[in-house]
Amino acid sequence: MTSDSATFDVNDPDVFSRGSLKLTYDLIRKRTPQLALKVRNIIGGEPLSSASSQTENKHADYFRVCLGSFEVRSVVEGLMEQQQSGLGGAQPTGMAVLAASLIDEWLALARQMFAELPDNQKP
Repeated sequence: MTSDSATFDVNDPDVFSRGSLKLTYDLIRKRTPQLALKVRNIIGGEPLSSASSQTENKHADYFRVCLGSFEVRSVVEGLMEQQQSGLGGAQPTGMAVLAASLIDEWLALARQMFAELPDNQKP
């Protein structure tokens, strides 16, 4: 465990819950299997340290996501496809709603990545 994982905030854009990562994997697996595997492998790593009362609950685990900008973009595109396919009827499907929520999380990470770019690399 690194010192970086010793302190974290669940609201950090690069910190995702086990559930969010698992759902992301499930939703993008058919479109981009290699990327989906990378997302799933994050869950296989060491979770960030949490409150001592939650140490036995794997569903309370959080992980720091370290993917490239093009990978994050591909995740968002895959989730957007899932959302659009679930919006075809009169009522959005549950998967469309979940995809929309996940899109918000991944876009927050993309915005953070963009903000951290040096000025000479920004468009």
